Amino acid sequence: MELFSFSNLDFWCIGITGILFLLLLFYCLALYRLPLKRCRQQDKEAEQSDASFPPVSVIIYAQDDVERIRRHIPAFLQQDYPQFEVIVVGDGISEACVRELSLLKKQYSHLYYTQIPNSARYISKKKLALTLGIKAARYEKMLFTESDSEPVSSHWLRAMVAAYQPDTQMVLGFCSYPHHKGWRNRFIAFDNLTCGLQYLSAGLLKQFYNGTGKNLSYTKALFFANKGFYNQLYLKIGEDSLFVNGVATKENTTVCFSADSLMRMDEIYRLKRWTIERIARAANRKLCTNKFYRIFKIEELLYWLFLFSSFYTIGIGLIGNWLISIVSFCFMVIYFTTKGLLFYRSARLLGQPIPCGNFLILDFTRHFYALYIELISRFNKRRNYVFILEK
Repeated sequence: MELFSFSNLDFWCIGITGILFLLLLFYCLALYRLPLKRCRQQDKEAEQSDASFPPVSVIIYAQDDVERIRRHIPAFLQQDYPQFEVIVVGDGISEACVRELSLLKKQYSHLYYTQIPNSARYISKKKLALTLGIKAARYEKMLFTESDSEPVSSHWLRAMVAAYQPDTQMVLGFCSYPHHKGWRNRFIAFDNLTCGLQYLSAGLLKQFYNGTGKNLSYTKALFFANKGFYNQLYLKIGEDSLFVNGVATKENTTVCFSADSLMRMDEIYRLKRWTIERIARAANRKLCTNKFYRIFKIEELLYWLFLFSSFYTIGIGLIGNWLISIVSFCFMVIYFTTKGLLFYRSARLLGQPIPCGNFLILDFTRHFYALYIELISRFNKRRNYVFILEK
């Protein structure tokens, strides 16, 4: 009978741990599960789409890397689509890149390329490049990506355009990270998967707070009606996430993550590069109008509270009533098993494979990494991750 005798401390510990467990389980089943729940609907809509497939413009932002241009640009030019053009806008590209593009131009007449002036200062060069590409585009519907990525299917254009409905003006896609050996690649892939699941799940709830410029589509009318990037030209980034956050509504935007609509980026060889971009995006959030990202910030806090509460309850139980230790341990097993299975299935759905055996370590490391990103973006004033001009 002593086994079922609980002190007030025991009740408080197991009660708080149980509440945190239920809240985190809600995130798994009500948010992260949404893409899996809607995936069949996405594929079915893509198959049954009666879209007329209007002509479209593909705008590719390219930096100075001739190997990437040679490897990735043909995948866009060879899309199975009735009528489209590909516009490559170079940012400081070398003569070797220009020669490679001119060779491709001889083979593909629907390829066009230009460059932004090297004299451009005090303005985001990427935003300038995209604006030039948009003004040069002949067609109303436009798709945006970068030269370090390529579509996983020759039907990428069809899949993205098929997501348009009569009122749709923007489509958010997903770009996966390639499967390579090494801890750095596994971690970046897991972090990319988590961020993607968050904005896709939010999009399925009609809360469009983020997107990726590596797989994004919107119309010319939407761009010019909102004065393009006028309000963020002084920012280093934001041409995708801030633009989506500022102009996307429940009526004019949708998400697309069918198998043919996915993109895949190149391997990132330095974690520092990924980290700087993540810090800049976190610092930009204070400029967002849609604050839905705070829902996932609450999850970060709940995660740490749950870990602390669980281990504390297990410790209290080991020196007192060990039954509460078993219950707390079961909470942890159920939560991490549920989340692990959801993420593993979602990774397969989004073409973003993750090693199942390393899930616990990756999940803990990513939460610690997210905490680091939040602290640096808020309190580190020695380095300016966001602004080009002093304001």
